[in-house]
Amino acid sequence: MQLTRLEIKGFKSFGDKVTINFNEGVTAIVGPNGCGKSNVIDAMRWVLGEQSTKALRSEKMENIIFNGTKNRKQAQLAEVSLSFDNTKNILPTAYSQVTVTRKLYRNGDSEYRLNDVQCRLKDITDLFLDTGIGSDSYSIIELKMVDEIITNKEHSRRSLFEEASGISKYKLRKKQTFNKLKDTEADLERVEDLLFEIEKNLKTLESQARKAERYYKLKEQYRELSVQLATHRIAFFRIDLQALENQEQNQQIQRTELSTKIDTHEAELQKLKLESINQEKNLSVQQKATNELVSKIRAYESEKKVKNEQMRFLQEKETRLSGELEKDKNQVNHIKYNIKRLNEEVLTETEVFNKLESDLKSLKSTLNTLREQQQTEKNRTDNLLKSVNDLQNQVYQSQKEIDIFNIQKDALVQETNRNVDDTETKTLELKAFDHALAELDVQISEKQANINQLKDAEEIIKEKLAEAELNLSSNKEKLTAENRKKDAKQNEYNLTKSLVDSLEGFPESIRFLKKNNAFAKNALLLSDILFCDEDYRIAIENYLEPVMNHYVVDKYADAVQAVNLLTDASRGRANFFILENVPDKNIAIWNHEGLVSALSVTEVDKKYQHLCNLLLQNVYIAIAEQENIFKETPTESLTILAKNGKYAQTKFTLSGGSVGLFEGKRIGRAKNLENLAKEIKQSESLINQYNATITAETNNILNLKDSSKLNQINTFQQELNRLSNEQISVQTRRDQYQEFITTSENRKTDIAQKIVSIEKSLSEKLPALVELQKKQQQDHLNLQEQQLNYQELADQVNDSASKYNQDNIRFHQQQNKLAGLEKDLDYRFVQEEALNKRIAQNDKELQETLTQITATLQHTDLSDDTLLEMYQQREEMEKGLAEAEKAYFDSKGNINELETDLTQIRKNREESDFLLSEIKDKKNTLKIDLNSLKERLAVEFNIDINDLLETETDVEAVESEFEIRQKVEKMKRQLNEFGAINSMAMEAFKEMEERYVFIQNQKKDLNAAKTDLLQTIKEIDDTAKEKFMQAFTQAREHFIVVFRSLFNEEDSCDLILSDIHNPLEADIDIIARPKGKRPLSINQLSGGEKTLTATALLFSLYLLKPAPFCIFDEVDAPLDDTNIDKFNNIIRKFSDQSQFIIVSHNKRTIASTDIIYGVTMVEQGVSRVVAVDLREVAA
Repeated sequence: MQLTRLEIKGFKSFGDKVTINFNEGVTAIVGPNGCGKSNVIDAMRWVLGEQSTKALRSEKMENIIFNGTKNRKQAQLAEVSLSFDNTKNILPTAYSQVTVTRKLYRNGDSEYRLNDVQCRLKDITDLFLDTGIGSDSYSIIELKMVDEIITNKEHSRRSLFEEASGISKYKLRKKQTFNKLKDTEADLERVEDLLFEIEKNLKTLESQARKAERYYKLKEQYRELSVQLATHRIAFFRIDLQALENQEQNQQIQRTELSTKIDTHEAELQKLKLESINQEKNLSVQQKATNELVSKIRAYESEKKVKNEQMRFLQEKETRLSGELEKDKNQVNHIKYNIKRLNEEVLTETEVFNKLESDLKSLKSTLNTLREQQQTEKNRTDNLLKSVNDLQNQVYQSQKEIDIFNIQKDALVQETNRNVDDTETKTLELKAFDHALAELDVQISEKQANINQLKDAEEIIKEKLAEAELNLSSNKEKLTAENRKKDAKQNEYNLTKSLVDSLEGFPESIRFLKKNNAFAKNALLLSDILFCDEDYRIAIENYLEPVMNHYVVDKYADAVQAVNLLTDASRGRANFFILENVPDKNIAIWNHEGLVSALSVTEVDKKYQHLCNLLLQNVYIAIAEQENIFKETPTESLTILAKNGKYAQTKFTLSGGSVGLFEGKRIGRAKNLENLAKEIKQSESLINQYNATITAETNNILNLKDSSKLNQINTFQQELNRLSNEQISVQTRRDQYQEFITTSENRKTDIAQKIVSIEKSLSEKLPALVELQKKQQQDHLNLQEQQLNYQELADQVNDSASKYNQDNIRFHQQQNKLAGLEKDLDYRFVQEEALNKRIAQNDKELQETLTQITATLQHTDLSDDTLLEMYQQREEMEKGLAEAEKAYFDSKGNINELETDLTQIRKNREESDFLLSEIKDKKNTLKIDLNSLKERLAVEFNIDINDLLETETDVEAVESEFEIRQKVEKMKRQLNEFGAINSMAMEAFKEMEERYVFIQNQKKDLNAAKTDLLQTIKEIDDTAKEKFMQAFTQAREHFIVVFRSLFNEEDSCDLILSDIHNPLEADIDIIARPKGKRPLSINQLSGGEKTLTATALLFSLYLLKPAPFCIFDEVDAPLDDTNIDKFNNIIRKFSDQSQFIIVSHNKRTIASTDIIYGVTMVEQGVSRVVAVDLREVAA
């Protein structure tokens, strides 16, 4: 199987569709950080069914869909397809090309497809089960997984071995079986609970069924009495109903008479009401006219009040406006006076302002001249100050350099003195080191000679020990083989003896005679006197089958005695060979090609030889198993037997067929027992010899181990190592001292040269420093003189500026005062104008108010006359209204008297209606009682009341109703005392009993299923354990080979199971000790050594079960160049069996591959893939 193609679209950074074709050999995927290389590996994990978002380096599954860039929209779908070439039918499917596809939509929907047919994740998992392919298998390895293998995180090593050994399906089956077992146990618990409940309910249902039976008997008696009582009551219902119908007819006649009277009175009442309505209309018209006049009077009275209130308001307004006019005129006169005063003040202050402005300009001109002079002096002072500072810096720097030279000179002189002292000391110590080294060389030589002697002696001991262990192992193997041989013979002896003693397979007559001591001691069965080689037993036994159960006796009388014994005991029949009657003649044995005489391969005592000759004369056995011998017809006198017992042929017959498993076991049992006893004794003798030899060899090995020189060698070696380390230490210190002396001499010369150079520099620097100091003093005096001149001019400037500032303040004060007067004058003008406008407006409003007051007084006089006329007209209308009211109320009195009479008549009719209603109610009550009785009879007893109505009953002849009712009520109480009755108790009891039997059977089936499941789990465990141990043993051997190929042949490594008795749950420990290192655990190895160790483990699994393809994601990152080459070489070696896909940054790794796929981002955020075939480039 080969990985052929990977198609990615919309997955992570792959916004466009990308296709990567995989060929045989090694493929590299390269690119800068962040370009999307690892997204290719994530895509392969994802399409193979990875469900962990953490393994895909994402927070949630939706994040794997291409999220877009600033120039692209986000994708709505992530789709990855992985194609395989299945021409070797490694995958359990009929297709030669298999394509697995996984899709995820942004709305959360997802689907899996197999060859573009929708399927489940389980189908994908089952397809790749135990093929080495999976999202978490050893075919895809990342750098972090190397650490997980080393640290055995979450038992990752065992998971790899389970995948490689092919027991994943067994673990899955075991898990499924465990789940079934849990379900079965849960079902058993439920069945137990059901049985408990059913057993409890069965007793309850049984008592309920008996109670229901008694209840139904009583209820039948209650039914008969209830029907009798109902018949009695129906007869009385008929009598009561007839009486009520007569009363209803009389009452109906009386009601008709009352209704006629009511109609006559109502007609007369309608006439009176019509007249009353006309009178009421007339009264209403007069009341309306009177009300309108009253309303008009009230309106005039209201209007008069409004006019009076309006007159009062106008008078108040006239008073207010007159007061405001007088006040505003006085205020205008006051404002005019203020304006005149302000104009005079403005003229005076303007003259003062002009005088101040002229003086200020003069002072400003003088101040500017002084400031220009001051700036000139300041520039001159600054230049002098800068010159003085520069000169001071030069003096400081020169003095500093001279001080440094002096310090350096003193330090060099001190260093020279120290070097002289140190050199003398080191020279003396150097001589002591030479003496110590000479002594150490002598001691090391002596120790090495001792070690060599001990090693030679140890080699001799090892050779003897190896020889002794080889002899011990050989003797143990011989002892084991001999024990097995002895056990086999002993078992065969025991079985044969048991068959002989029990006569299994023989008729009852034979077993009876065998137990009869008087007969059995003088007689043997034919099968016991014969013996032959095992190769011919089946053929001879099949031929002699008809006479195998015959007894061989000496005389005729012996045979008669046996027959009599059988007859007396009624134990069947038996056959006998009588030796005295067997003819004594010699049989010639002829040689036939391919045949051997049966007599020549048969052994028998001399006493029975003639009988044997008689039975087997002319009987031959085919030596070769060739069926064509039996296709030729033999001569008339020969019988030919197949060696395997398949055929037996004479001139006229051919018999044969299948050969039984136990055929050939009967003949020569007694002889066989003797031979087996001898062989067992021989085996016991050999076993004793082997045990003695093993004991001697074991003692010899112990003695050789005790005489081992390893402890002495180790002691001398440790001493030698100590001396060597001490020699290295002394030599190192001597070399350091020698180097120090040489360096000191060179340093002494350098120091002398530097001192001369420093003294020369000092002689040049000192005179220059003196000159600079003199110049510095002169410049400092000039600066002080210039600063005095500058200070005098500055004082003059300050005085002038102070005077200018004072005049400037007075100028601005005068300017502000003049501006304030002008603003005040403007405000007075505006105030005067506003008051003049308000005076004119108030004067106009006052004239209008006076006009309104005159008009209001005239209107008030006219309204008083009209109001007096209205009062007189109201009195006349009220008199006419009183007369109309009197006539209307007289008519209403007549109507009320008539209505009183009518009410009495209606009351009488209502009483008649009430009596009729009562009669109907009684009838209805009787009908309801009858209907209730009907329903009760129908519900309780399923009886139709119409059948009882048709029955004529003599009330006086039957039992009294009271007596019947007492009996019915008594039975009803008895029925009620029964309480709740389960009417289905009998049926429920039968059903519950059947269900109980059914569930008991289910319980038996579940117990049987539980036993089967436990047996299945044991078989799965045994099979998985066997396969796992086989795989572990092979992988361990491969691991040692691969590890040493990656490191050195002398390196120590191993794989160890933490619990050999439970390998399926045991951890797998890795022992890795590169040459020269003794780490306590694998975690103490370097990063590169860990990577190579994990690689060795992976490739040992590839040797055990090659994965179709292997992916390494930056696994080579921790390796140096040397280990990179080893890593690349082993990948190249295995690439003949598997495809390798490597994600790497290492140039050596990339250069060793066949095809390179470069992942890049031409467009920011979108990954692209470019392919390069290095094989074509090399060609």
